[in-house]
Amino acid sequence: MSGEHAPCMEDKISTSTIDNVDDYFEIGRCREWCADYSNIALQFPDHLLAYSSHVYNALSSPSTHVHILADTNYGSCCVDEVAAQRLNTQAIVHFGHSCNSRVLTLPTLFVYGREHVDVSQLSAAFRATFTSEDHVLVVLSPVYYHVRKALRASLAQFSHVVFQEYALQQNTAQQQDDVSRKPAEEFSVFYVGPESLALTNCVLTNGSRKVWSYDPTTQTTRLESKSVNKMLIKRFSNIEKIKNSKIIGILVGTLGIKNFRYVIDRMKKVIKAAEKKYYVVSIGKPNPPKLANFAEIGAFVLIGCPENSLLDTSEFYQPIATPYELEIACVDRPWDIDYISDCSSLLNTNYIELPEVTESEDPNERALEKFRSLDVSTNFLNDRTWSGLQQRLGMDEPAVLKDGQKGIAGFYEDEDVCDSRMN
Repeated sequence: MSGEHAPCMEDKISTSTIDNVDDYFEIGRCREWCADYSNIALQFPDHLLAYSSHVYNALSSPSTHVHILADTNYGSCCVDEVAAQRLNTQAIVHFGHSCNSRVLTLPTLFVYGREHVDVSQLSAAFRATFTSEDHVLVVLSPVYYHVRKALRASLAQFSHVVFQEYALQQNTAQQQDDVSRKPAEEFSVFYVGPESLALTNCVLTNGSRKVWSYDPTTQTTRLESKSVNKMLIKRFSNIEKIKNSKIIGILVGTLGIKNFRYVIDRMKKVIKAAEKKYYVVSIGKPNPPKLANFAEIGAFVLIGCPENSLLDTSEFYQPIATPYELEIACVDRPWDIDYISDCSSLLNTNYIELPEVTESEDPNERALEKFRSLDVSTNFLNDRTWSGLQQRLGMDEPAVLKDGQKGIAGFYEDEDVCDSRMN
């Protein structure tokens, strides 16, 4: 594994070999589930968008109005409930890889896809890595989740093997309340899938265990735990940078995960407990040019799903930390070798008494608080040696207007026909 900057799932999974589209997208299961709703949204990641029209035609009916969601505001692994609500839809069908984060309110069906995997080769790789006495947690990438029953049957003699479960639907009467399962004793992890942010997250959150990965596309097995120390050192550097930052930006990286508002409120309390200032920033998918506009912010904390929180920050001007790293930096939370990437799991733990962040009912107090916030930015701008282009209004004579060139880039009217570009 090449470190924390692993490519996303869409970059590693090829869909050019999908022969049976109806089987891959489980059209039969989708049609049965959608029969209970008259207005639904179909969410596709970019690499599956080419098949959206086929799925649309298969699920549309006189009694069911269908919308297609693409180019999500945040990661495609998260359900874009905000976009669906703008269309007044009653339910969402999410296609492709998913982080399986809890959805806010809308009923959601997950269709992970059915990528090809040779179960016999996979079973042989497992047998070559573990013995029948080993306690193992098998984590299948969602696109290979459809082979779980066949793989479990082929490993029947391994009595200490547990499979991680994924939710097939949420906010419905058939949803599973708790799909997380782990062996009772010390265990190793066997991850099935290509290099991706999901694998990075699996390695970090199981830092105290051996993590083996099997890539069905190359049919190779390797020990991933060797790279965990390198990744943790990179994450630990964010903590030191946060300690030295006076202003922290709370970067909203999701609007559809359950409890994300409570996580934002908690981050405000944590930052205030460390006697630092904070801004709440929502700019969609973060990139270096966007965040560079907030030069006064020394570091950001990203509120997102476990996978999208682990950004490749090598090209960013400011460090981007996770809520877990922020708490370590600001309230002396102990560093756990098993990294916590799910920000919702932080809500039930307190290491110091966090101050309440409430807005005053007095309008004068609210105006004063806003002024104090603006004053921080104003002081930062005043300290700059360069403050932008000078307008020099009224100081220079106005320029004389002249006729410009007419025509197209290949040939302008005032140019010679025998111009060398025309030869």
